[in-house]
Amino acid sequence: MFRFKQFSIHDEACAMKVGTDGVLLGAWADLPNRGVCWDVGAGCGLISLMLAQRFEKMHFTAIEIDAPAAVQAKENVENTPFSDRITVLNADFLDLTFAASITAIVSNPPFFQETLHSPHRQRAQARHHAAALPFPHFVERAAELLEEKGTLQVILPKSEQTLFHDLCNQVGLTLVRQTDVRTVAYKPPKRVLLQFLKGKVEETPKRDELILMQDGGRSPAYQQLCEAYYL
Repeated sequence: MFRFKQFSIHDEACAMKVGTDGVLLGAWADLPNRGVCWDVGAGCGLISLMLAQRFEKMHFTAIEIDAPAAVQAKENVENTPFSDRITVLNADFLDLTFAASITAIVSNPPFFQETLHSPHRQRAQARHHAAALPFPHFVERAAELLEEKGTLQVILPKSEQTLFHDLCNQVGLTLVRQTDVRTVAYKPPKRVLLQFLKGKVEETPKRDELILMQDGGRSPAYQQLCEAYYL
């Protein structure tokens, strides 16, 4: 079990456990003051819970295709102060429809398309977007569902950025913010946090970087980013 300041998370039923990527996206993502946000590939519900803590007037739908993970996400949500604003769905994002446009979509999507698939179906589905959620289909569906100026925010391996960015451009999603994530200062970025808006944006995207570790512990910037969550 992982304890945060305002909630706890169980992840033993989930193929992909609580990790730095999910925490980073949950702490970094910036949402409007109100509306509807879908968390795609929600796993144990971590990102939805982190965002519900910060954005008190937003409503969240945590979408998870794997049934055991969805059950655990629902259990995690029910034991928090945010349960009235988070709905967990065991469903395929690509098959879902919605009566109105969605304000925001966040996702720590399956990736590692360039590596061999895990022989374990559940883990392969969680890790490989070719197995469960191909990037082209994910991006196209997100663009269809988002309202004008709605936001898509993801965390990806740095190696996937160009492909994902090009796909977003093709469907009218414009990059507005990017944070490269380095484990330590002397190593190249391994992850990248990206925020897109639906429609044209005239401003130059905001770009910065985050270094996670410094002097054997969390860097001041990482500590500040996650201050509302980490004990």
